[in-house]
Amino acid sequence: MEEDKFALVERIIKDIHLVLSKIAELRAFDIVPVDTNIRNKSPVLHLENCLGLESWCIKHVYMYSYSEIMDKYCTKGRRKTFNVSLNSERLIKLLNVTLLLNPELSLFWNKRRMLVLECLLDKIYELHFTRLILSRKPKCNDAFAYRRWLLDIMFKDDSLQNNNIQDIINEELNICTLASDKNPNNYHSWNHRIWFLNKLKTLEKQFNVHYHYIKEYNFSEQWVAKNVSDYSCFHYRQFCIKNIYLLNDDLWIKFTKSVNLDLRKTFVRILAANFPKDSTIQVSEDDLLTYSENNLVNLLLFHSVKKCYCILDNVLVCRKLETLFHELEVNNELIRFYKHHETLWYHRRFIIHEIVRIIYDHFCLTKSNGSLIRNTCKKCTYDDERQKQAKMVRYDSNCIYSCVLFNVLLTHERKFVEEMRMNFDNYADRHEKYLKFVEGFNNSSKCL
Repeated sequence: MEEDKFALVERIIKDIHLVLSKIAELRAFDIVPVDTNIRNKSPVLHLENCLGLESWCIKHVYMYSYSEIMDKYCTKGRRKTFNVSLNSERLIKLLNVTLLLNPELSLFWNKRRMLVLECLLDKIYELHFTRLILSRKPKCNDAFAYRRWLLDIMFKDDSLQNNNIQDIINEELNICTLASDKNPNNYHSWNHRIWFLNKLKTLEKQFNVHYHYIKEYNFSEQWVAKNVSDYSCFHYRQFCIKNIYLLNDDLWIKFTKSVNLDLRKTFVRILAANFPKDSTIQVSEDDLLTYSENNLVNLLLFHSVKKCYCILDNVLVCRKLETLFHELEVNNELIRFYKHHETLWYHRRFIIHEIVRIIYDHFCLTKSNGSLIRNTCKKCTYDDERQKQAKMVRYDSNCIYSCVLFNVLLTHERKFVEEMRMNFDNYADRHEKYLKFVEGFNNSSKCL
């Protein structure tokens, strides 16, 4: 009876191997719930580029394959002398079956790494294999780690052509999207996507990676609008926002066209609606549109305590503010439409923090242990250790809290908190406490 069971398991392993020989065509793998083998046929199912295995045989196949790998290929006394090329075809078959059923086995993934290094497994084949794993287990961190290891090796190959790189990019982003679709709050897929885009920076000589930042920024905006409770995608969007800052002039023009919005108009509309009334300068929205980037930043951040000779890049500062205030406007609409979603308020904290950090950077300040200290400029020879460690005096703090940008942000947040409080959104009170006790909005004369 045992021999018949072993013969059946061997047949199943063989059938799976035959289907995996066409792995480039396969798109998904799953286990089909079937209690008994009433048809007396092979439980390996292959239909429309999908691989399936009936559930009644899972226990027998997995224990048989796992035990053989551990007994013959992972014996402790033979680890140092084990030759991975010996009977490698049998090992590959067993690894395929075992990892399809249970991919959370780091030891077995390491065996596949050994086979790849010995050129006994093809890297493209392995990418297709991990795609099958992720189709059933979209949160499998070992599979994502294995893909990163494979891609790292492939990108170091000088013979890799531009067309192949573009195919890899499309495939990798598509797999990340499918994994995120299948399982919400999938930090593994979003973190893998971040790693992949960062890895593309090493190939910047072959193609313009910054163009992908624009595409990913637009993609993330569509995604978060449909998945407002998934903070993992908001974390990815924050990564995209920071990379948008790095765009050159030509790509910035393409970016503004791609979002189908005039970022400057959104920015000045918020400025005009929240401009401090006690300011000596009163401007309208039309007036602000005539300002250059340099003049607009000087208006918003008129005072500087920098004592070095570096020239501030006001164009970059203005673009950062345009992007962040556009994000703030999008966040306003999402919170109004999707009430009582804590994730949206957490993302709002990121936006506020980035704007406040721009103010601190302009005044050459940093926050340490709850206190503002002057920061030494790293680009020039100005160096004063005592001033670097000294806490800010009241005069310097007043310069920050009296600048136009800070007061615009303060007024805008006060209005929005009151609006959402009227809509009985309890997260508005939490946001107010965050502004006061984390970002220091209570230090201003116009407290929230």
